[in-house]
Amino acid sequence: MADKKSSSDKPKAKAAAAKASSTASTAEKSEEPPPAITPPDDGSPGGQLPVTRGKVGVFGGPKDRGIKPDDKLALPTGPHSVFERVRSLNPNSFYCAMRFDYRIGHTSPEEGKRWWANRKLLVANPKNGKSAVLRAVDYGPHQNTGLDVSISPGAAAALEVEVGDEVEIAFADPRAPLGEVV
Repeated sequence: MADKKSSSDKPKAKAAAAKASSTASTAEKSEEPPPAITPPDDGSPGGQLPVTRGKVGVFGGPKDRGIKPDDKLALPTGPHSVFERVRSLNPNSFYCAMRFDYRIGHTSPEEGKRWWANRKLLVANPKNGKSAVLRAVDYGPHQNTGLDVSISPGAAAALEVEVGDEVEIAFADPRAPLGEVV
């Protein structure tokens, strides 16, 4: 039995070594940062974006009067799955909210929320070509608003968008830093 196991491990070991070798040679050839747009490939069940193009809204921070002072975010974004308060968000940071589907694969809604929490998304203004990487922190905006995604005031300023403007949305590379893509 030991011989069968070791012979079946050899092809796997060769494939892993070949993959590591090609990854290393690719890293040596390219010193450019990873692309900002990539689908999530982290071994998780994977979700789909609710929309890839839609109207934008702005939310969060201490001046957001459209919410109660003690309203909490829908996604567990803080340490140890803590739910932050909406007004505690730094309006100059880069975050967003969408109507995410929490039922991913065979997971519970709570596992779906954890999967979406802090997921990085790329939001782009097609009018001027500016884009930014944002982290998912909340569920919304409400469907009655006609908006598809809400972003932080800082992200709206960086993208030069106003409420109701059209934006494009995609998954961002998980290694991409938050902020405006230059």
